[in-house]
Amino acid sequence: MFKQNKNIVRNALVAAVALSVNSYAQEGMDEDYGIDEIIVTSTKRETSLMETAVAVSAFGQESLDNQGVKNLLDIGDMVPNMQIALSPSDSGVQVVVRGLTSNNFTEIGDPTVAMHFDGLYSPRPQAGLALMYDVERVEISRGPQGTLFGRNSTAGSINVISARPNFDQQEGKIEVEMGKYAQRTVKGWFNLPVNDKLALRASVLKETADTWYNQTQDKFDLAWDTDGDGSTTGAYDVAADGIPNVDQRRNREVSDSDAYGSVDRSGARLGMRFEPTNDVSLDLIADYFQDKSPGGLSLKDCEKAEGTFFACEEDQYDVSVNVPGEMDMTMLGLRSVLTWDITEDVVFEGRVGYSQQKRSQVHDASTVYADPDHPAYGITRTWYDDNAAPDGCTGGNGSMVECPNLVNNLPLLESLGYGDVAMQPFNDLSLSTNYSDYRSVVSELQLKSQSDSNLQWITGVFYMKEDNEIRFDVEDPFCCGGVLPLAQSFVQPERLVESLAGFVQFDYKVNEQLNLTAGYRYTHDTKEDIGGRNYITAGYRQPNIGLYDPAASFWMESWTRVGLEPTAGIGGTGPYQSDVLNNDMGTAGDDFLNRLQYSDNSHKGAWSKGTWKVGFDYLLNDDLFLYGSVATGYKSGGFGDSVDICDCNITDTFDYDPENNITYELGFKATMLDGKLNLLGNVFLMDNTDLQDTFYATITGVGAEIQVPADYDDTEGRTDVCTTGEGDCVIVGRDIGTLITQNIGETRNMGVELEFDWRPYNGGRVNGWVAWLDSEITELDNSQDNWFCLERALLGLTNCPDKTTRTIDGNDIEGRYQSFVGNAMPWSPEYSATVTFEHNWYLYNGIRLSPIVSAHWQDEMFFDKGNFDEGALHSGQDAFATADVALRLINEESAWAVELYVRNVTDEVVRNWADRGPGFMRASLGKPRHYGVKFNMAF
Repeated sequence: MFKQNKNIVRNALVAAVALSVNSYAQEGMDEDYGIDEIIVTSTKRETSLMETAVAVSAFGQESLDNQGVKNLLDIGDMVPNMQIALSPSDSGVQVVVRGLTSNNFTEIGDPTVAMHFDGLYSPRPQAGLALMYDVERVEISRGPQGTLFGRNSTAGSINVISARPNFDQQEGKIEVEMGKYAQRTVKGWFNLPVNDKLALRASVLKETADTWYNQTQDKFDLAWDTDGDGSTTGAYDVAADGIPNVDQRRNREVSDSDAYGSVDRSGARLGMRFEPTNDVSLDLIADYFQDKSPGGLSLKDCEKAEGTFFACEEDQYDVSVNVPGEMDMTMLGLRSVLTWDITEDVVFEGRVGYSQQKRSQVHDASTVYADPDHPAYGITRTWYDDNAAPDGCTGGNGSMVECPNLVNNLPLLESLGYGDVAMQPFNDLSLSTNYSDYRSVVSELQLKSQSDSNLQWITGVFYMKEDNEIRFDVEDPFCCGGVLPLAQSFVQPERLVESLAGFVQFDYKVNEQLNLTAGYRYTHDTKEDIGGRNYITAGYRQPNIGLYDPAASFWMESWTRVGLEPTAGIGGTGPYQSDVLNNDMGTAGDDFLNRLQYSDNSHKGAWSKGTWKVGFDYLLNDDLFLYGSVATGYKSGGFGDSVDICDCNITDTFDYDPENNITYELGFKATMLDGKLNLLGNVFLMDNTDLQDTFYATITGVGAEIQVPADYDDTEGRTDVCTTGEGDCVIVGRDIGTLITQNIGETRNMGVELEFDWRPYNGGRVNGWVAWLDSEITELDNSQDNWFCLERALLGLTNCPDKTTRTIDGNDIEGRYQSFVGNAMPWSPEYSATVTFEHNWYLYNGIRLSPIVSAHWQDEMFFDKGNFDEGALHSGQDAFATADVALRLINEESAWAVELYVRNVTDEVVRNWADRGPGFMRASLGKPRHYGVKFNMAF
């Protein structure tokens, strides 16, 4: 497939070039054609792109439209060493630059690539979904921007600059788009000069589209012959009873316009520019954005599963859903930019912004189930009971009873050393953001020189305050290997983040050619949780009494007690099936919070750091600009949710330290071929320490002994004498896991980036980039390889390491330890490239015909640090190529244009997110091949 895709792209490019050379018309020729100058603000000054000592890529609205860019998710292929992914469960946009990223999308996490709107920092990664329309320019600066752009820009920064009102003339533009999957888009803008001091600009966009998934209702009703006797009447068998096993409280039939993958979003912006004097200007911008799209999904990766015992029986985009997607996300942004020429030599800039992001979201995280053909299909059961053990179970000591595996092929698993493993029949995980409200105020005050002096300077202060609240619920009735009910609610009424920084940067012009740069920034960050509460219940034990009473149950059929009545010790009369559930049950009802104890999440932390940059730039001649720098980056530390590590009211917040890096960079920017070719290149080396990584981890395993303090209140009589050490311990009765962020180690990222923009002839243009990246893990303590250990053994792939015991933080911890030193960091293809070719036929009366072909190729990359690269369990994305084509008919005299386009011509299955499913890989996939037509008119 990959070779075929490469041939398609190559042949399309060759044909387009040949056609353009042979068919080029004389009308419209310009002997002085060249490349227009691009102005950027990546140094907090307006400078020419070709004389800016930063690795920055810049795109205007026309370039974004040509590439079909709607929001940040669409821009990754346009920038060297940049990948962008979407976390479907919480709409978090993950930006990866030069192999560095952050995957903490919570209300207190921090990105690694700073997002700015009109120069003002935006703290939440969900802001990347805001629509990019009517923009003057998008600037992506790579490498640490810690001196001037500050907070959390260790890998780079993105600045979306909206189009400003102008005083030139009253004008506007409107565009309509229609395409496959009922794609409908309308957008436009209007500029109004009120007088010579005041101008207004308004812009709007509305976009809808149907899903490309084939979504059906999930009403799974399990029939399971556990003893293989041909019937489902045995003691541990499960008979289909006509009632779905999975939760039906939210299940409903939805149309293609409301299914996962569909689109319903809109935006509006109003800008005002006021220039009362020649020395003062004020820009006010108000933004509103709403996204009611249901969100995306993770699906079984059928392409990888082909030919295995877990091969897909359905098409790649078939999904079975019992929790239809729901989202309502609104963003309000108010920004002001005041510029005042205090003197001829000094200018003041003041930027103040307020943003509010509100979101509720429901996500089905279990659209794929374990395959009945899997040899380990079944249940491993651990259950608690005060009565005698049933037949077939061992133990019966009045506390914990181990029941046997019920699996398809237990002897085979035992021969491979995995007799204690089972793929439970299905899961039913749903994730709900009941509400979230993120409010932030950001301000930055600057003074900077604007004289002809050899010494130029800029200094300023930055302040940001966030006030966030959220309630996030997790419901998994079939959890944790033993198929136990799990319910969690994280209620955070006030999470505060504050950041205060001061910065200064100097540029000294040694002579007409050489300039030296030095800058410093000091940042102080604080984070605080006030009154946060975490609720959790798992299994049939304290403190869960009352959850299974008829008036309060959120549970349905009880797979932990297959063949038994779940009545022991809890007073229930179940099992309660999906046909009696209602919306007051489980975490969906407020009463859930009244039935459980909770852990107090109140906590506070503070971190400070100075970052600096030194550099030079050298104008060798009018056509060659050289630059180099050494810069440091810093990302704030933090903490997670308070977690009861033993179900015994002993908690931990899992604090983590700041992330730091230092980057060495050399680059050049050259104008060649009489101004018809711009070539920009750089080499870089980044040393990154204390990298922050967010992942789900088992923090305490079943059977672990947790030593309790001397004043511990043992109200449940659960403590015992520790078998090692001194004092009393609580023996943990289940695996306890949570989402945590930790400082995991160090990496060294080095690479080469080359961008080009070439006008080979009047009417022709070739631009793009090529990149090389070596993102290598250099230190990672106590890493473990647990990647599909059983499936690797069953498929004859390289086995996981044997279990060994290491002493970590004074505790003996068993695991499959494997060094990941030398592996590539996730989302880091070694080679990648994008090339866009555009030709213009100048016909008559101002009519122009313009085909555009854009091709992107990238090397293999992984989504985890283990870099497993074998067969159906490959933990990433193989090398792939995609291409987009478009044909535009433009009437320059009448100011209208029509465009036909096809995106993803090769119909490539592109993974932008991948993780483990129940026995197989699953992935979040990009959109398949689609096409459409646009019409726009200026007036």
